[in-house]
Amino acid sequence: MLKYAIAIAVAGLFGIAPAFADEMMKCDDANLMKMDMMVKEANDPMMKKQMEMAMGEIAMAMDAKKASKMDECEMHLNKAAMELKKQ
Repeated sequence: MLKYAIAIAVAGLFGIAPAFADEMMKCDDANLMKMDMMVKEANDPMMKKQMEMAMGEIAMAMDAKKASKMDECEMHLNKAAMELKKQ
């Protein structure tokens, strides 16, 4: 249930329908690159701390993916998404 709730939050971040939320939870190169680009393109100086935290989570997700720790990778992607949602 928690995984589904997080998937919906990530789907909202990307502006997609909840029906596709599970797809966003997968730890794959496309999702890692999307999240990385979103953080790099954000220019809000008020969210500097959130951007730094999100970049750290993305880096940890990439490391986890390289180590074939997919659950850990998904967890870090979700944390990065949650950092971006903070206002």
